Amino acid sequence: MTIRPGIGFGLFILASVFCAAPAFPREIGSFDRTLNVTGAVDLEVETNSGAITVRQGSANTVRIRGIISVSDRWNSSAADQRGRGIAANPPIRQNGNSIRIEKLFDFADRDISISYEIETPRATRLRASTGSGAQIIESLRGPVTASTGSGSIRIANIGDEVRASTGSGGIELDGINGRVNAMTGSGGIRASGLGAELTARTGSGGVNIQLPASGGFDLRARAGSGRVSVGPPITMENFSAGRHDVRGRIRGGGPLIDVATGSGGVSVD
Repeated sequence: MTIRPGIGFGLFILASVFCAAPAFPREIGSFDRTLNVTGAVDLEVETNSGAITVRQGSANTVRIRGIISVSDRWNSSAADQRGRGIAANPPIRQNGNSIRIEKLFDFADRDISISYEIETPRATRLRASTGSGAQIIESLRGPVTASTGSGSIRIANIGDEVRASTGSGGIELDGINGRVNAMTGSGGIRASGLGAELTARTGSGGVNIQLPASGGFDLRARAGSGRVSVGPPITMENFSAGRHDVRGRIRGGGPLIDVATGSGGVSVD
């Protein structure tokens, strides 16, 4: 059969479109595990790709739900079989009150993602990491370390130190009693209810800090492309033309608020 040039070119374009189409994730399985603990928990969560949510639960158990997904370019039967294998033997390790959820290391699993929904006692020390996916962490004693290559991070009501970093995505922090370190390559940073020092850096994005109604803070704020605005009364130590660099003491001074953005504004209210 002879294919006319116009038709052949059209078929080529159609095939190229289908080959270039994005691979959307498809859920292929899930698992639930309940682990008994007897005191403060040391919890580590790692996943190649997927969201992580960790919230306060009961005092004596850690409940873990994993949702397994795969990109639709995988062979369906092979993906389903691999999903059943992970669900039957999830990458969870427990040694007393120390619990580790491991990422998948097999190269064949590169297109598989596992999202986690976890309930753990408030007395939990957490380290959570995902290559791509959002994180929500709430109501733990801490300390908490959370990182993602791409995705937003929201952390609230933590009793100790917090470290949060994302390559691309916003960071939102509320009710953190310990020291805070927040870094994003691209995205905004919002923080409120601070009880100690804050260091915040973003390459591109605005920074908004809501200070408590009482209590003093030292301020060091820099905006490479944008302005720094400060609502509460401040005793200035340094003030640049254009309000790109502001340093001073709010209500007599206290824990240091050290924030900087390469592109964006800074507001302190």
